[in-house]
Amino acid sequence: MSKQVPLAARPRAGSGSSEARALRRDGRVPAIAYGREMDATPLSVDSNELYHALNTAAGENAILRLEWEGEQQLTLAREIQRHPVKRHYQHVDFVAVTRGVKVSADIPIRVEGEAPGTDEGGVLEQPLYSLPVEVLPLEMPDEFVVDVSELGVGDTLRVADVPVPEGVDVTEDPESPVVTISYAELDVPEPGEEGLTEEEIAEAAEEDEGVEDSGDEGEAGDEENA
Repeated sequence: MSKQVPLAARPRAGSGSSEARALRRDGRVPAIAYGREMDATPLSVDSNELYHALNTAAGENAILRLEWEGEQQLTLAREIQRHPVKRHYQHVDFVAVTRGVKVSADIPIRVEGEAPGTDEGGVLEQPLYSLPVEVLPLEMPDEFVVDVSELGVGDTLRVADVPVPEGVDVTEDPESPVVTISYAELDVPEPGEEGLTEEEIAEAAEEDEGVEDSGDEGEAGDEENA
């Protein structure tokens, strides 16, 4: 379950690009905090502290206890902007949350175990890597774990099969596949081509064309003689 992660912030004057560049040069990330019962508040946070706050077991679903000038607010980091090349943080929105009000989040899915079907020639496929949920902020799970150790070829593990803690509402279709063990595609040769190389197949095709051409000429000759 998510724990509160403290994150110190500082107020900033506004939202101009020159101010944002100056903050980034100083190792800070421009940000804004807002919510249903909170006016939009321009802030900045230390880039390294933000990185560590968002790289706990909860990842970007970490509940951040934002602190500035004697104020505190539980938030989720959303709309995280990164530099397209260097990947450092450019800007982040902190959305205020309330302990007793559910929030929406995508919870990652981790596959555990060895599927017997893969030893039988099957291929493990995972169509879903996360599940959308609605949950109280401090009860948000870090991840869902699915065990595939009993899946054979042709078996499917669906959303309804994922172990979900009480109080977590999954909003994905319960019949959606999460993990499947599919039959491996076989490279089946065309009829009559078993054991032939590509060159032999090409030569056979040329011979067939020659036979067709000679047959057309014979038909033309028969018409003339007639």
